[in-house]
Amino acid sequence: MRKINVELPKYRLQLNVKLVKRRKPLLEEPILPKASLVRKKYRKGTFLGRLARYFADHKNIRKIFASSFAFIAITTTFIPQSGGVQAQGSENIVIEAQTNLVTEKGMLYPVDQIKMNQGYSIFHKGIDLGGKTGEPIKPIMEGVVAYAGWDRSGYGNLVVLQHKNGLDSYYAHLSKIEVKTGQTVDVNTEIGKMGATGRTTGTHLHLEIHQNGISLNPLTILSR
Repeated sequence: MRKINVELPKYRLQLNVKLVKRRKPLLEEPILPKASLVRKKYRKGTFLGRLARYFADHKNIRKIFASSFAFIAITTTFIPQSGGVQAQGSENIVIEAQTNLVTEKGMLYPVDQIKMNQGYSIFHKGIDLGGKTGEPIKPIMEGVVAYAGWDRSGYGNLVVLQHKNGLDSYYAHLSKIEVKTGQTVDVNTEIGKMGATGRTTGTHLHLEIHQNGISLNPLTILSR
């Protein structure tokens, strides 16, 4: 409340004026509006920008967000923290641990001489093993050839093997394929030759291991 004094020659008049800032009324239109309604209410900006302003001004949407945040805040206090999530440093970086899956231990490397060119990461779902063109490639374990041929996505000559426990192994960039689809193989079977086919910058074997459709880090399950 502000006081405003007005002085006249013979009178002193004191007025008490309460200044109230009026808030823009929130919208009560449908939560999912028609495009014409959004364009009519907000004439400036892109359509997505107008739609965002419509949601921000909508009364019912604000109530929904407020109740949702309150519910999440309350329920999270009763949920124990998972051991597979860790926060590192002051930047609160959250890293999710790899899903625990049943895997076969002691799988063999597909090459005789191990030369690691590139490791596993979120952007590289496998490992690259360096070598010479024509070097024999063998399975990491016994299985059945699910695919043997050219892959257009960048793998080049590709062999995919199916193993037990939902495991699949991928052998990419081969210079030559030595097996056929449906063939049963073991760790002594030569499935192909190392090469540089497909999308690659040099000769190497790109090895991927999946379990039930989930990519695994091969280094966590290979024997050496």
